[in-house]
Amino acid sequence: MSSEKPTNNNDSIIKPELLGGFRDLLPAEALMTQKVVDTIRKVYESFGFVPLETPGMENRKVLLGNTDNFNKSIFLARIVRGIEDKKIANDSWDQDYTLRFDLTVPLARVIAAYPDLPKPFKRYQIGKVWRGERPQAGRYREFSQFDFDIIGSNSILADIEVIQVMYQSMKALGIDNFLIRFNTRKILNGLAEAVNCLDNSKELFRIIDKLDKIGLTGVKSELMRQPANEYDDTALAMTENKAEKVIAFLQIKSESSDDVLVKLQDFFGDSDDLGQSGLYELQKISKALTDLNIPQKNWKIDLSVARGLDYYTGPVFETTLTDIPEIGSVFSGGRFDGLTNRFIAGSNIAGVGASVGIDRLIVALQKLGLIDKRDSVTDVLVTIFDPELQKYSMDMVQELQQNGYNTELYLGDDYTFRAQFSYAAKKSIPFVVIIGPEEMASGKIQLKDMNARKQELLTKEECFANLKSSLGK
Repeated sequence: MSSEKPTNNNDSIIKPELLGGFRDLLPAEALMTQKVVDTIRKVYESFGFVPLETPGMENRKVLLGNTDNFNKSIFLARIVRGIEDKKIANDSWDQDYTLRFDLTVPLARVIAAYPDLPKPFKRYQIGKVWRGERPQAGRYREFSQFDFDIIGSNSILADIEVIQVMYQSMKALGIDNFLIRFNTRKILNGLAEAVNCLDNSKELFRIIDKLDKIGLTGVKSELMRQPANEYDDTALAMTENKAEKVIAFLQIKSESSDDVLVKLQDFFGDSDDLGQSGLYELQKISKALTDLNIPQKNWKIDLSVARGLDYYTGPVFETTLTDIPEIGSVFSGGRFDGLTNRFIAGSNIAGVGASVGIDRLIVALQKLGLIDKRDSVTDVLVTIFDPELQKYSMDMVQELQQNGYNTELYLGDDYTFRAQFSYAAKKSIPFVVIIGPEEMASGKIQLKDMNARKQELLTKEECFANLKSSLGK
């Protein structure tokens, strides 16, 4: 008798699990994503934006600059050639391969690397990005961004066009109740100057950005907070008078943009150059949106919009959905002049654009009932009555496809009608065509409407007319 132990086949079985913070998009989710992307892409292209693709992996210095001191959690990668490189794989990371954490820095590299690109350069890009942040509900380490940007234009018309694109994208998706809120870094710089806080403006803007979460009382408390210790350099320690001035600024609100502009003029007076520069930008944008007949219900000046102001240099935009504000911003962006300074010293190339949150937007569209969840793109399933009649079924598939209908031939091993109808139901295929001996003899076909649960014996012409009426094709 052999002394060898039997092999445990389970030892070679690998559990089909995902890494934390990553996810699969099964057909239903992938199809919804595709539909939203295609809809928005058409809007982008209607304004003349062209596609751009960049590698998912970049040189570390391209993404992070010449420093190892950065505050982003990133993914590094390296090349390993099997078990002989095990020691190398365990050594310190000395390679330059880094997964991108956004699409903007790669865009800057492209602009610097290809100076002959016509300016203004208008591009859109959709792609995966990776961030090594702690996974939590709704936040992943790998997710898609869908950006559009105008590079090389200092004109306020470019900022206005960004708002137009955001507006048209929301309308194309069937959303009517949304609000594009905008502000400008220059107005907030004027506020910082007015309260002698220009040197600590980043912290001031961070506190203002928390307004929705902590309210005016919380903002005032944060502004006046004293340092906790000698190392606490985030405390602004404002006097009550200065904190009250910030609160007065944040209370400048009105449904009328003209009222907001008048109140801003009163707040800054005639001597504040930074504030006046920002006021001019808001006036130009407001007038243009009015002239373009974009409804006032879909846009407003909101002085509390302070997102990313350590990054943006001019107007900033945020889009929220009026019916479900808890979703948060679904489309945001702003002006970011100086895009290529990392690559070309002093180039100061202007840029403005926005990014749509695809995942968040899909959740919103589902809640609003504006997008269907389907597991299939198929319009019609053609059944196989038995193998001897499969030629006729294949001919029917071809004819339906030639007439513009996404059509599947049933490819399962179980030819029972129960199995074939079950397949159609599971994939949400709306119509099933049946061709059996009786249909062959009469020159007709059976068309089953899976949603209405109705089956009819029709001529081919009647079948196509029915499909055209039901599917709009």
